[in-house]
Amino acid sequence: MSCQSVLKYRIGTLDPRFGITREEFQRFIDEAGGVWASNQISLKYDRKAKLRINLVYDTRQEVTQRVITIRAGISARMREADLIESKLPPLKRNFHALEGAYSDQSASYKQAQDSYNQEVKKWNIRGGAPEAEFSALSSERQSLRKQHELLETERQDLARSTDEFNDLVKKHNALLTDANAEASALNSGAAGIQFEEGGYVRAGSEEWIDIFQFEGKGNLPVILAHELGHALGMKHNANPSSIMSPLIHTDHLALTAEDQDGLKDICALQ
Repeated sequence: MSCQSVLKYRIGTLDPRFGITREEFQRFIDEAGGVWASNQISLKYDRKAKLRINLVYDTRQEVTQRVITIRAGISARMREADLIESKLPPLKRNFHALEGAYSDQSASYKQAQDSYNQEVKKWNIRGGAPEAEFSALSSERQSLRKQHELLETERQDLARSTDEFNDLVKKHNALLTDANAEASALNSGAAGIQFEEGGYVRAGSEEWIDIFQFEGKGNLPVILAHELGHALGMKHNANPSSIMSPLIHTDHLALTAEDQDGLKDICALQ
């Protein structure tokens, strides 16, 4: 194409499963085309233009959406695991505090119980305690009963704290296990997937751009810019950060030196 011209385009097929309106798609195309704009080149929408730009939904986008869903699930599990991990230290401190208090009070109770039993045994050997001693022993028995009830309540609190801590640890570990398993499966599957985000085709008097897949609206303009570059006559270059890299590695809509050199080559700019 001559660089002293306007690259006109129209919107062709727009599959609704991508969730993008025609107005949005046109804004993305104009944004993408703006990266190639110069004194000689501009992009313009024209309902009768020869160049059609299509959003074509097939298994490639289905795979991409499954990958997005799996990644979101992994991220959610990792966030939940991190939240649980943040709760574990205070729970552990609370558990140790309850454990220490229970241990101390249990030892105190046992000591008081042993002392009471020895006193009762002594008076039983003597044939019975005097009234004053009997009354004191009865009061001590009541006190020990209340102490035992309080100790049992603390034992139950300690058991609940132990169960809560252990359940959270198990849930944390299970979340990490699931996340790691999903990540491993995703990586194994992705290794065998050949992604093809889009393509530019010229056949006789017709030319079109098909966009097959993108992970989000944020990287769609770069994919469009890549294919528009081909429509202008641009070829691939070896810089992985370039818009015209054979494999798109960037979401940054800006020309590298290699992209600019390719533009100069087709436009013979000095």
